Amino acid sequence: MTNPVQELLGKPAIEALKRPIGQAFGLPGAAFTSDAFFDLEKEALFPRTWAVAGVASDIPKPGDAKPVTVSGLPLMLVRDREGQIRAFHNVCRHRGMRLLTGPCKGQTTLRCPWHSWSYALDGRCMATPNIGGVGVNEAKGFEKSELGLKPVRAGVWLNTVFVNLDGKAPPLSEHVAPYEEYYSAFDLSLLRHSGYTDREFKANWKLCIEGGIEDYHLPWVHPQFFEGVPAWHGRAILDRSLVGTESWFGKSDVDLYGAKRELPCFPGLNDDHRQTGNFMVLFPNAGLSIGPDHMAITHYVPKSAGLTYYRKDYYFIGDAATDPAFEEARKTVTSGWLQINDQDQSIVEPLHENHRTRDKIGIDNRFSPEWEGAIRGFQTLVVDTMMR
Repeated sequence: MTNPVQELLGKPAIEALKRPIGQAFGLPGAAFTSDAFFDLEKEALFPRTWAVAGVASDIPKPGDAKPVTVSGLPLMLVRDREGQIRAFHNVCRHRGMRLLTGPCKGQTTLRCPWHSWSYALDGRCMATPNIGGVGVNEAKGFEKSELGLKPVRAGVWLNTVFVNLDGKAPPLSEHVAPYEEYYSAFDLSLLRHSGYTDREFKANWKLCIEGGIEDYHLPWVHPQFFEGVPAWHGRAILDRSLVGTESWFGKSDVDLYGAKRELPCFPGLNDDHRQTGNFMVLFPNAGLSIGPDHMAITHYVPKSAGLTYYRKDYYFIGDAATDPAFEEARKTVTSGWLQINDQDQSIVEPLHENHRTRDKIGIDNRFSPEWEGAIRGFQTLVVDTMMR
């Protein structure tokens, strides 16, 4: 029996992806542009791993809740009375109405706007008013204990909320372990949330990610990285759920994203840590970049085959995240990232459109063995996850 991925892409295309990188071909354009492949991703990719769902600090207090969409499904992120973040399907157990249509604060229950069924913050069904007639709130066959909200497995790491829709992925701690191991020199517990920027890319979510995990394009698309830098070299990182790139630029006094060293840095970093730039992805859709004085976490949220919501949250060390004395330094970092995003958007959006063309005219993607091992690794993770 053929796998749906093979049916859509063809077995030869998958085999070509897994050749030695110098002879390998990238995924066909249809993997980025077709609604059929995007629908299959929603069924067989995102539910099988830990997908980004939101940001914990968006719902900071008990009773705060926010609707989100993951893999095409409406969900709710809720902070319960004990301060734990829970995720539920945003579907009333009565007639399927969405309970939450926008963020809310300080709720004691979650109430359906249609027939007023209400649920506790832990998902228990609390009330079914008038279900048996006016003033009769009980009815035969309706046991509230059996009618709670349908939960979704959720976890929080570095203020980022992840969900596993099928409930079968290894623990979140295992999913993030490769990053924590690789960047063990950085004390991530020091990071504090400062703010975020967001936008939409008219491009497939995978192309948006691929633009960040190879450094081959840097001299031409991001020339600001190379002021006073005679040369640079990079390497691909492929480790379980972690895929990305790291490059050495030979400068440690200036942040790669534009900020002079005015912000406090992680303690104990050596010159290698201070002279490298990196962009990693916790598969499938969390982008991570850490420097001596800040970290940026990017959420790539697919809205359609050709539209991606892009949110980047910024983290600084301790009080530097909010202290007015560092406001200008934080703005410099944010501005540097916005410049990078603008530059990437100018490439990624027309690239998406050309992926519609290249299949028609028979042009395959190729990989630079020196620079693009992470992209081939990322595409392989997509295929392998969907075929298992």
